[in-house]
Amino acid sequence: MAKKSKLSSVVFEADSSGRLTDRKRCAIVQAAVQEFQTRGFYAASMNGIADAASVSKRTLYNHFDSKESLFDAIIDELTLRSQRLPTTEFDPTRGLAEQLRELAEAEVDFITSDDVQALARACMSRVLAEPEVGKQVDHRRFAIRIESFLEQAQASGCLAEMDIEFAAMQFLGLLRTFAFWPMILHGEAPPTRKKREQIVSSSVELFLSQYSAI
Repeated sequence: MAKKSKLSSVVFEADSSGRLTDRKRCAIVQAAVQEFQTRGFYAASMNGIADAASVSKRTLYNHFDSKESLFDAIIDELTLRSQRLPTTEFDPTRGLAEQLRELAEAEVDFITSDDVQALARACMSRVLAEPEVGKQVDHRRFAIRIESFLEQAQASGCLAEMDIEFAAMQFLGLLRTFAFWPMILHGEAPPTRKKREQIVSSSVELFLSQYSAI
């Protein structure tokens, strides 16, 4: 039986000014992440979030007027962290498979990190209960760097003609099926180093078997 993973907390950093209001905002979002993980979006209360953040209700409502706005802040944080991943330019002097493996390894590190797991779990109960909310989350935002790389590789002649957006999501889907969703849905521990290598290698091989032009 897979070892159950404990709920993760998120490390937030206020901006470099270190203003008290920014620190309080970070504490509020961090408390919301923990409350949404522990109680679910619907059972969590603004009062409970204020208590967990050690702020007054007035301070809480000065920053966020509802749980929905806190949910949006968590989605924004996920997006921001995804955008901070290094952008990889396609290098025609290197093998495509090697570069795809590097992209895949960075993605697996990202999606299995404590912070990303915590943020994703915090959102999950609402997304599952409200499909319309899930539709409003632009998942393409998390694939932009992959799309950019694939476009460059295709322009160089290494990849066949394809729907870049679809192919990028397909590549990420292969990785998430085995590295992300088992942790989110079943509470499994992060994949071992051996399992990570298997996930990355097989995903790259499957992707290239479909799209390689070489």
